[in-house]
Amino acid sequence: MLTEALSSVSPEAEVWRVIKEFNRAFAGNDPEAYFQFIDEHITVLTPSNPYRVEGIADDREEFEYGLRVGATRVGYFQELQPNVQVVGDVAVATYFSRGSYGPEGSARTAYLKETDVLVKRNGVWKIAHIHVSATT
Repeated sequence: MLTEALSSVSPEAEVWRVIKEFNRAFAGNDPEAYFQFIDEHITVLTPSNPYRVEGIADDREEFEYGLRVGATRVGYFQELQPNVQVVGDVAVATYFSRGSYGPEGSARTAYLKETDVLVKRNGVWKIAHIHVSATT
């Protein structure tokens, strides 16, 4: 019966569930949970970095460094207006977000746009590309 229930979930809903869990780990400042959703060949583009981050090792190093110094510590995080498109084993999720980032006591609210590209390998969705940009 559980198999029947899972098979009735649309691919778009399945991808959005992955994104929600990924963002929950992000908002929880939890690298162990966060990197369970990341493909080893990840590329990341963010407004605070003039360079593209390539590969899970470099992404994890930057992520954990930001948490240690408090610069990217998340106080809260919300996804807004999500859209998910699935074509075969590739999915594109886009959404706006708002959240508070920075050391406790001096965190600032940011409004961002995000695109996540996921690939399905061996039945599991992993995030292969993240592009975050600031709203104007």
